[in-house]
Amino acid sequence: GSIFLSKFKSYVELDIIPKAEEYAEGLELDNISLAQTSIIYYTDPKTGEYRELQQLYGTENRIWVSYDDIPLDLVHAAISIEDKRFPTHKGVDWIRTGGAILNLFTGSGDSMYGGSTITQQLIKNLTGDSDVSLTRKVKEIFRALNLEKKYTKDEILCAYLNVVNFGSGCNGVQAAANLYFGKDIQDCDLAECAAIAGITQNP
Repeated sequence: GSIFLSKFKSYVELDIIPKAEEYAEGLELDNISLAQTSIIYYTDPKTGEYRELQQLYGTENRIWVSYDDIPLDLVHAAISIEDKRFPTHKGVDWIRTGGAILNLFTGSGDSMYGGSTITQQLIKNLTGDSDVSLTRKVKEIFRALNLEKKYTKDEILCAYLNVVNFGSGCNGVQAAANLYFGKDIQDCDLAECAAIAGITQNP
């Protein structure tokens, strides 16, 4: 056991941590290259106003919105459902991570219980790395710690809410609000915000 721990510690220090720091340094949340929906407008000949004609997208329907356009009810719902200690942790919720590790080794508890924070889920969505391995998880932890040194909680949450999948080809809360409620996310009420946030739990 001690030989394994010594080798693993060396591997983390010499390989995983430098790569995680390099990744976090290269990740610019305000310059993310993601597929976004194109919107075609026309001028109404009667009023002279611009009106939306059609939205065009491939596999990802995403319309980026700023943090100021996301209702506080949705912010609270997302934190409550996904990561209740998000405002206070530094990228990793060690309590949840410890519970997930305990569950992994004992096989007890809820098999769906995971240790990923909103920051970790954002990284997973941006990298597309869904490999189920200890190495990926350790890299994700160090990437999350580094990302939280570089960005504020609001910036991380805004990126997460614009990136995460909300079903039916919707990526991000604006596309979800358009599809499910026929309105912009900033116009959604408490119940609609809660419904959108709940989609990530596959209800």
